[in-house]
Amino acid sequence: MSSLNSLKLTRRLSDLAKLLRFKPAALSYILFKQPPATKYRVFEIPKRKGGTRTIKAPAEALKLVQQRLSDLLQDCLDEINQAKNRRDRIAHGFKRKRSIITNARQHRNRRYVFNIDLENFFPSINFGRVRGYFTQDISFNLDKDVATVIAQIACHENGLPQGSPCSPVISNLIAHILDIHLVRLASAVGCTYSRYADDLTFSTNKKTFPPEIAEPAGTDAHFWRPGMELQKIITRSGFQINSAKTRMQYRTSRQEVTGLIVNKRINVRHEYRHTVRSMVHSLLTKGSFEVYASTETAGKVTK
Repeated sequence: MSSLNSLKLTRRLSDLAKLLRFKPAALSYILFKQPPATKYRVFEIPKRKGGTRTIKAPAEALKLVQQRLSDLLQDCLDEINQAKNRRDRIAHGFKRKRSIITNARQHRNRRYVFNIDLENFFPSINFGRVRGYFTQDISFNLDKDVATVIAQIACHENGLPQGSPCSPVISNLIAHILDIHLVRLASAVGCTYSRYADDLTFSTNKKTFPPEIAEPAGTDAHFWRPGMELQKIITRSGFQINSAKTRMQYRTSRQEVTGLIVNKRINVRHEYRHTVRSMVHSLLTKGSFEVYASTETAGKVTK
């Protein structure tokens, strides 16, 4: 039986526990009896462009439950896409066979590249949205009790925690309706749209950038604001724009999408290449090297 059909047939916590390869008593203990203070470890990590990001790392037992739920939902999503003959090229973050490269490739060699971020992306997806999605979405249409348990596994302090293995796949499922509306808007005005987690990118070769998506905020060509139509769609979909991370990038300057240069061919920043060359040279000549800055890869930070 397929993963999706098996999930749709579950009716209670014990059914879902077995599907996640857990004993019902063990899952019940993790969700309802384990002291809340021991479920997550909260800490800050530096962002590449300044500031910090709050990470809520689940305890090992809860992390294993969330990882298995993530795998199950990824399998269900693959089945849904296959049944609908949907190639799903819009979202690229935390998805099988997708990466920052496949995302950046959509916007290579364009006259304009416009980028915005969604504010508090994971925390804005609360318990009610998660539960409601799995009961109301036509592809899942799960039993209310099962949807409630899924939300209890996934959420912490009434939101998806950044650090949970199942937050990415659930956020992609819930943000898919936003993606559909935005790709329709982009297509109607001659743009390409893609999303990597909370990072939204629009690009075009048109001589004038469509005002429905973005327009100049004043006389300074470097300051742009999201267009009214774009703002309406994002707000109606239950998200908010992070106004501090809105930028228009022109062909005459360096255009960057999810950390990769997209002006002519996909490439990394020259500063990164210089740093790596220095590290390799040090390793070959001295037998060791230093990491000069924090590096974030696949949600893990090394120094």
